[in-house]
Formats: sequence, C-alpha cells, structure tokens
Amino acid sequence: MTSTPLRKRESSSAIAAPRQTRSQIGLAKMLQAGRELIEASGNLDDLSINDIVERAGTSIGAFYRRFDNKDAFFEVVQDRVMAEGLDYVREILERDPVWRSNDAGALADAVVAFYVLVFRRNRGLYHASLLRSSQLKPSWDVAKEANREVLTLLVPRLVDALLAARGAPASQAAALDFEVRASVQLINGLLVNSILNDPGPLALSSRRLRPWLQTAFRRCLGLLDG
Repeated sequence: MTSTPLRKRESSSAIAAPRQTRSQIGLAKMLQAGRELIEASGNLDDLSINDIVERAGTSIGAFYRRFDNKDAFFEVVQDRVMAEGLDYVREILERDPVWRSNDAGALADAVVAFYVLVFRRNRGLYHASLLRSSQLKPSWDVAKEANREVLTLLVPRLVDALLAARGAPASQAAALDFEVRASVQLINGLLVNSILNDPGPLALSSRRLRPWLQTAFRRCLGLLDG
C-alpha cells in the first residue's frame, strides 16, 4: 500500500525525488539510519548529521542535497513513520479477525494493544517529538494528525460493537463515539506520560502495562463492573 504525505510541510526543505537508483538507495539509507539513531537517543539534539551519514554510508553533501538541515530531516523521518503506522492500521483491519468480530470487549482490548505497540515501537521518536514541541516546534502535531486518522478507522467499529453489546439504539451512536474517543485520549495521555516520566510503575517496558490499560479501557466503556 502506498502512503500519502500526512501534510504538506511549509519548509523549503521538502524532499526532492531522486532521479537515480544510487541516489534513491542513499536516501533510503539515510532515512533508515536517522530513524534508528533517533529511536536510540530520543533527542534530536543528541543526533548529528555526521552520525546519520556515517551510519548510512553516504556523505554530508548527499545529505544537504536532500535536506536544508537536521530539523527538516527529522520531519521527513517522522512523516514516514506516521504513514507507515496508518498503513499498519489498515492492514490489521483487513486481516485480523478480531476487527470483524463485533465483540466489544475484544475490540477494546485490540485498540489498547495497538496503541501500546505503537508507543513501544516509536518510544524514541515520540520522545524527540515531545521535546521539540516543548521548544515551540510543531513536531507533535503530525502525531496528533496521524492519531485522528487512526481514530476514524477504529472508533466506528468499536461504537457499533458497543451498541450491539448494550442493545442500544443507533441514536446513541454519537454519545458512544464521544465515550470511545475520550477513553482513548485517557489511554494516550498515560502512554505519553510514561515516555516523559520513565521509569514509573507503568513504564512502557512493563509487562503489566497492556493488561492494566485494557482493564481500565474496558471499565471506561462500561464493559466491566466496578
């Protein structure tokens, strides 16, 4: 599946499409190297262009032919990761039988499992994005935009399942839509907090994290008593 850009960057550093195979390979290597280094450090300030090109086996000149600066490079890496995440959501909706089950509890657990997986995969990238946002740079905006697209894919399925589980009329769909989105916001808020305040009792690496959040999410949606 081909990804489309999540948004148009205003920066003049927008990436130009390489015309030669060698250039395409070099670009792919730089983006992959940057992705790995950002994930490892979690802070763009700790990353140098020399680190990127050394790991990628390219050159400083090759970097600046594609990007104005390190910030522009980070934005492209971030956009690609968000687009890959959206492709992953579409893929699991097509192939995972849970998303065709109309089982509200199973769908609620799957939503939480998805978010925990995404935050674990992108811990360093998200941390770097949040740090840049604290410097008044709109890094986290692209993650929020991607999440809005994820919600348009996941929420209607869970709402339909909740309507069926409660035996509720379709007229309650709007109220349930709010419940689901508000509950997801709580889950995301805790995951963001776990990135910024790690270690903690619910660290991203904790085996307790996913089952605890799944229980909390079910309770928010009225799928558990108490």
